[in-house]
Amino acid sequence: MVDAASSLAPADPLAGVLDLVRLRGTVLGVAELGAPWGLRSPGFEDLAVHIVVRGGAHLELEGRRQSIALRAGDVALVAAGQVHAIRDAPRSGVVSFRRLRRAPRVDSRTVRWGGDGPRTTLVVGCLELDEAGRDLLTAALPPVVHLPAEAASAGQLGLVHALAGEVARPGLGAEPVLTRLAELLFIQALRACIAAGAADHSWLRALADPAVARALAAVHADPGADWTVAAMAARAGMSRSAFAPAFHRLVGEPPLAYVTTWRMRTAARALEQEATTSLKELAARVGYGSDEAFSRAFKHWSGLPPGQYRRAAREAAKQVRPHHRGLGPEPARR
Repeated sequence: MVDAASSLAPADPLAGVLDLVRLRGTVLGVAELGAPWGLRSPGFEDLAVHIVVRGGAHLELEGRRQSIALRAGDVALVAAGQVHAIRDAPRSGVVSFRRLRRAPRVDSRTVRWGGDGPRTTLVVGCLELDEAGRDLLTAALPPVVHLPAEAASAGQLGLVHALAGEVARPGLGAEPVLTRLAELLFIQALRACIAAGAADHSWLRALADPAVARALAAVHADPGADWTVAAMAARAGMSRSAFAPAFHRLVGEPPLAYVTTWRMRTAARALEQEATTSLKELAARVGYGSDEAFSRAFKHWSGLPPGQYRRAAREAAKQVRPHHRGLGPEPARR
């Protein structure tokens, strides 16, 4: 087993998180909207992405009195299941996003809707997370993440411009290009949340603290190491007495509880992806001396023994999730 106090930790703790998450970005469509216009969603099944390419809009979340003004180049990510509306002005009427499927079409991806007033071009997409990612990331994110163009990094602006260009002049392989751009925008959103401290008590907020982030990076890189509070504190460059309360305050749980959770997440991903890895091998990888001890811990965490969890994951993988229909026309009825 690796000595947790002596091995080198990677500089990027977010990389370990993204390694455990399967993410798929999908651009559902482009809407050319003339004022007055308004669209309402009862909540996307996945993380909703709205990108204002031209013009402006107001984003409103159910339960919040104040809207968010979106301008050209802005990106907004809305949590899965969050009821929200987006419109040109606060008093404009709204219709369901589904109505856009029956709107006049400019091309295979673009629809036209609204009145004869000033125009807004809106790219609508979603980011689909697997179960592990949904549990890990959405709980850490606020209901909406707003990435304003005026405060954007060069990387974010470059992604938005590339996406807008691909939408306006799609080339060969446009769909996978748009998918990758949407995924990269999500990583930019995570970076923005970390930098702004926008998340509540969670590992995401803790990544903004350099000392605690070093400890998290070490655990993410080697969950099977012999972790103690003292070893984690050493990675953080702090005393044990100062580290433990700081970690709990930022992350929302004690250091060793986080280690256990991360070990179980790592094991769950391995059970989902590795058909031939034995429980003994997996137990050693995540820091357990026997497969019996590991099995008890895993069942306590997931509710299922590892073998049953692996079988359930295989069955779930066979169930093809319906692809988002996007803003395309309603299928013809027979």
